[in-house]
Amino acid sequence: MDRFALKSDITQVADQFKVWAIKKQVSSRLNIAPTQSVTIIMNDRLRQRAIEEARWGLYPFWAKDSINADGERVGSKRYFNRMLNSRRCVVPCTGFFGWKQEESVKEPSAMHIVVDRRPLFGMAGIYDAWTNPKGVEERAFTILTMPASGPMAAWQQRLPVILDEEGVEAWLNPELADYNQVRTFVQPLEPFQLRAYPVTSAVVDERYEAPDCVLDLGLGTV
Repeated sequence: MDRFALKSDITQVADQFKVWAIKKQVSSRLNIAPTQSVTIIMNDRLRQRAIEEARWGLYPFWAKDSINADGERVGSKRYFNRMLNSRRCVVPCTGFFGWKQEESVKEPSAMHIVVDRRPLFGMAGIYDAWTNPKGVEERAFTILTMPASGPMAAWQQRLPVILDEEGVEAWLNPELADYNQVRTFVQPLEPFQLRAYPVTSAVVDERYEAPDCVLDLGLGTV
């Protein structure tokens, strides 16, 4: 997954995810791409749930696990241990993008994937943090993914780990400081829970940001 959208007011995000403080935020976006700064939900130094800003993609940005981390194997990689135990975050999202290759078409079609009856949902992420030379704390995150199943698997190999309400509460619970206590929530959604529809191919360009990024070309409405 290399694109997603957050078409939601920040107050809606704060209410749904029971946020204690809005510290830094990125405005509603329709074509979020790797290396860009976005809104995440995490625990602050007071162990309170807060909205902060973070860069999508761990350093080095070109590494395999920079943008998306393999949810099946992430627990076996020592590099991720500290993040899995104490630096888990939730990435609010209203839909993400995939690329469907049709036999009769040269270029793949852009598809927007949404969760049925969940206009706003949270993706499981982990982040790293450091202090830059100016003394400002910076963050970068990666999103956990799992293999797709059902018809969608033919053109979208992996999907983000989408947490239900119980999963969000556990993932952001600072008392659960061992990844083994929350790994049960790293599961793929069932195919019937997802819906995909075609959108403008302009979303390939990360600089493109317009309403038709999430406009259903088949129905004319989202």
